[in-house]
Amino acid sequence: MSKIPAWKVQYVKKLTSEIEKSPVTALVSIKGIRTKQLQGIRRALKGKATIRVLRGTLLEKSMEKVKLENIKKLEPFISGQIALITTELSPVMLYSTLHDSRQKAAARGGEIADEDIIIPAKETNFPPGPMISEFQKVGLVTAIEKGKIVIKKETTFVKKGEKINRDKAKILEKLEILPLDIGLDVISAYEDGVIFDRESMSLTPKVLVSMIATAFAGAKAVAKSATFMVKEIVPDLVVKARMEAEALAIAANFVEEGKIDIIFMNSQPSEGATHESKPEVKEEQVEEKKEEDVGEGFGALFG
Repeated sequence: MSKIPAWKVQYVKKLTSEIEKSPVTALVSIKGIRTKQLQGIRRALKGKATIRVLRGTLLEKSMEKVKLENIKKLEPFISGQIALITTELSPVMLYSTLHDSRQKAAARGGEIADEDIIIPAKETNFPPGPMISEFQKVGLVTAIEKGKIVIKKETTFVKKGEKINRDKAKILEKLEILPLDIGLDVISAYEDGVIFDRESMSLTPKVLVSMIATAFAGAKAVAKSATFMVKEIVPDLVVKARMEAEALAIAANFVEEGKIDIIFMNSQPSEGATHESKPEVKEEQVEEKKEEDVGEGFGALFG
């Protein structure tokens, strides 16, 4: 049996002590992350968390020696390119912090597209030349307009789930399209004997508030449609009733103090409407009418 190097023994011992003393231990994927970005995350978490990029075998050795309840349930998540984080941040706060630190990055070739990568029809900054053949090589429809290469047709360049090859990655970079969302992905975390998966950690305060607001709006809509009397919908029902009452009053010409002007406006003839003409009464007809009235008066006196 070969002797285990002393540095490995010391490293496992140090790692075991670090995990036992840490309130929270998390495993994160570092696949695709750039060295510069990892250094930036380390600086941002300085004093709050320690990030160790390490081999899975060394971590498994440490887990065997850690004397914490249920800590060994993290072992199934030890695979691929991972790092260990020990921190005082809660699993949810750690997830939220790392999620907010994610950045857009250029593809290098070989990455899998998380979403459809679309190149719009647009004018480029490239003059006519070798770039025309490079665009055509990857299937872009181009033309020359005003001394520049123009992409004439919007194109789904890479479909979701497809690999971005080197030629397409090169074109995306030249067009300043950053298709990758890069950062540390929290796989699982341990706190006080409890294992947290990615889904439970993703329920950050911001997400929960949004879910509660959506649920509240839906409940109010159901309550209003069913006229289920709860205090949250009473103001809306009062406003609705008032508007319906006013509309009914106006339709029935029901005069209410404060609404006379509205009813008067609605009762005015529309522009261009004609008034009924009154019959013209001639002066002779008026005189005849007066004489008839006088005659009837004397008749009444003398029977």
